Amino acid sequence: MEVRVINRDEDSLTLELSEVNLSLANALRRHAINEVPVMAVEEVLVMDNSSVVSNEVLVHRISLIPFVTDLDNYRLPEECDCNNRLGCERCVVRFSLKASAVDEVVTVYSRDMVLESGTGIVRPVSGDFPIVKLAPGQTIELELYVRLGKGSKHAKWQSGIVTVYDSESGGKRLYIESFGFLSPERIITEAAKALERRVRDLGSAIEEVIKDG
Repeated sequence: MEVRVINRDEDSLTLELSEVNLSLANALRRHAINEVPVMAVEEVLVMDNSSVVSNEVLVHRISLIPFVTDLDNYRLPEECDCNNRLGCERCVVRFSLKASAVDEVVTVYSRDMVLESGTGIVRPVSGDFPIVKLAPGQTIELELYVRLGKGSKHAKWQSGIVTVYDSESGGKRLYIESFGFLSPERIITEAAKALERRVRDLGSAIEEVIKDG
């Protein structure tokens, strides 16, 4: 097997895979989309919301904001041993969002989220995501819990766009475009690790079945 970089920029990466069949390349694609953990708001505590947007719609909009992900310092909630519903410093990053309008309309953006606990690495990929407009006299006050998750659980945790197509040389082209959670290089590396773990687990399961007769 040979892997060659065809094109690379800040948000995307194109690789050419030689001596790799379509099923393996597609398995890598699916793992990049569904099995690479990235960070998004999973839970919101609404303490005040007098805007015209309902709590449900407000929470849904916030939950779709991608966050720069810190895979080295955090773990998936289901893999953390804290046994705390709200999580701990190893599995959750907490933000607050408070805003009020006094004399004129105020637009609340993702940049208005304030980090309350966690590493400084984790933050919205852009501060320019509009969340809600507040008319004079309206207020929101929220507490946001950002956690790792996988695309197999919800689309908000999909790391990016990944496609496979035939190259002119007869190999396979793998195109990875990041949504901003992780670099495209980290996405495909983590996808390969996830695929390797799954194959290894399958091999162990088969060995157990054969051993037990």
